Amino acid sequence: MSVTTKTGIPDIFFLPEWAGAYESQDGGVAQVFEFEHSLGRIQYTFIKRIVPGTTGYFDTITPFGLNGPLITECEAGREKELAAAFDEAFEQYCRDHRIIAEYIRFNPWIGNIQHFGEFYGIDKRGIAMYVDLSTDDYFMDEFKSGTRQQVRRALKNGVTIEYDFTGETLDDFCRIYELMAKRNSIPEYYLFSKEFLEDSFRSLAGNQFIINAIHKGTRISTALMVHHGDYVHYHLAANDPAYFKFAANSLVISEACRWGVDNGKKQLHLGGASTEALYRFKSGFTKTEPLDILTGKKIRNAAVYEKISRAKTAAEPDTNTGHFPIYRG
Repeated sequence: MSVTTKTGIPDIFFLPEWAGAYESQDGGVAQVFEFEHSLGRIQYTFIKRIVPGTTGYFDTITPFGLNGPLITECEAGREKELAAAFDEAFEQYCRDHRIIAEYIRFNPWIGNIQHFGEFYGIDKRGIAMYVDLSTDDYFMDEFKSGTRQQVRRALKNGVTIEYDFTGETLDDFCRIYELMAKRNSIPEYYLFSKEFLEDSFRSLAGNQFIINAIHKGTRISTALMVHHGDYVHYHLAANDPAYFKFAANSLVISEACRWGVDNGKKQLHLGGASTEALYRFKSGFTKTEPLDILTGKKIRNAAVYEKISRAKTAAEPDTNTGHFPIYRG
């Protein structure tokens, strides 16, 4: 195994640097499995975690975001053969490293599930919405009329935009993000400390920035954008409830689209929509059909997996047996 450089990696979520920055979110250690074969190469970055209640068994999950195994080189038309060979090699790797279960959050815009999906149990976990920046005019072609009016309203009310490429405005970002988190009861998994975000600006230098919306000297809306290759992502965002009437978040997304076009990006990803209100808001920026978020699960050591899962359900009868892996339910 070795760490792959950024060359040939299509999206930020596949970068080993990304996994390293976000490994703590899933309570493990970032690993890179590089598979080399006569047909081509595959890179698979994942988080290796100790199985609860054990000292020598592990499971894996893909890093925060949407990624999974990625073909970086392949002989034309032989992707399925290469993927099958990879699965055999990773099966052996799991035996050698006492990995009993594997969970993948596939990347829908790269479409790596088309090569690897047949080797996993697949579930749909939502949708990914995005703005097509390759249109002649994203503002007119993608934004709906109500959203265009919101952007104009923000400008009419004197809202201005500020870019931060170094993290110097993280104090205000965290202040506004905490307001949003409390208001919407955001799960702990989506909470990030200032120290964490400062570290991410160091480890992902050149791949992320903050867009702030300002009204009369006060930052009232903010978004952490991440990017690589053809894609820019509306990664983390928040708005001060006291200033909702100014529609500053709409201006932030519009400005992110403008930055994407100016920097040669083809898509701006808005993420999913956990509520109807969030879906309505995000759908105002795009007329493009959303993509399905698909996950893959695989048991790599059935005997040990079943033994640990039985012990879990026996000790805790209310365990969510629909969760994968069961022992984390």
